[in-house]
Amino acid sequence: MTQRHILTRSGAFLLGITAVGLLATSVACSSAVPTSTPGIERLGRYVLQENTNRVELVVAYKYAAMSLGNEWLILEVAATSPVGKTARLERGKIVLTIPDGSTVPLATQKQFGEAYSRLRPQIAQANIVREPMNYFPPNREACSLGLFVAPGEGVVFNEVSLNDRRACQGKLLFRIPGGVQPGRYVLGIDLEESRIRIPFELPTAPPE
Repeated sequence: MTQRHILTRSGAFLLGITAVGLLATSVACSSAVPTSTPGIERLGRYVLQENTNRVELVVAYKYAAMSLGNEWLILEVAATSPVGKTARLERGKIVLTIPDGSTVPLATQKQFGEAYSRLRPQIAQANIVREPMNYFPPNREACSLGLFVAPGEGVVFNEVSLNDRRACQGKLLFRIPGGVQPGRYVLGIDLEESRIRIPFELPTAPPE
């Protein structure tokens, strides 16, 4: 089912997913550098990409690196599909492996809504420091991941439909037991025909 979202201006701004912002950053302008993990390329200091046969996904974690000790970890994500392919990103199949080796599921909309009053300033700050996610062809229609919506601001869905005509952006939020700690994290997304595993390191000191 094609995903459609109705967001008010304030809700869209807080989640960093306005259509204008998406369209303004839809021109690819990066030079990818291979990492020590096969299939993972670095597009910037805090930006990584993995391409599978179904999904091309970029994750940015600069704000996460600034969030040591926080209860919530916030990632910026952009996703599309290769030419002629489609895919579904399902909330229940998105997890984060944290430094102690345990896994944390993507937060539910209910959890997000209950914590929203505390999360709102963090989301606003994440929007300020967020990396431009301009890594896909400019002819792809901008869309929202829409996995999280400010309470009362619109409709949320538990899956995102991707194809080669759409480039979707948004945030992934995880509630971390004991707070965000430095160390190795792995974003994991299971798809119908492939899987994504993107490791990233949060330093002991936040970026300046």
